[in-house]
Amino acid sequence: MLIIGTHFFSWQVGLTQAAWRCGNCGTGTPFALKKGMRFLTLFFVIPVVPLSRVKPFIECPNCSSRYEAKPDLALA
Repeated sequence: MLIIGTHFFSWQVGLTQAAWRCGNCGTGTPFALKKGMRFLTLFFVIPVVPLSRVKPFIECPNCSSRYEAKPDLALA
């Protein structure tokens, strides 16, 4: 029996240069600049097939809220 699902895997590529204010918790600090992809997974853990392209986003270090990154923030 195989259990399949989807999961968004992300990895950190740096920090933003300027401090940002989080819309959720109000923290004003440099955010984590990350990239990620959605995958079809086996047992909800093992990535098998990519379902999306790499998407850049920023993440609040305090509450982990994610926001779409502007193109000038995204690292190549």
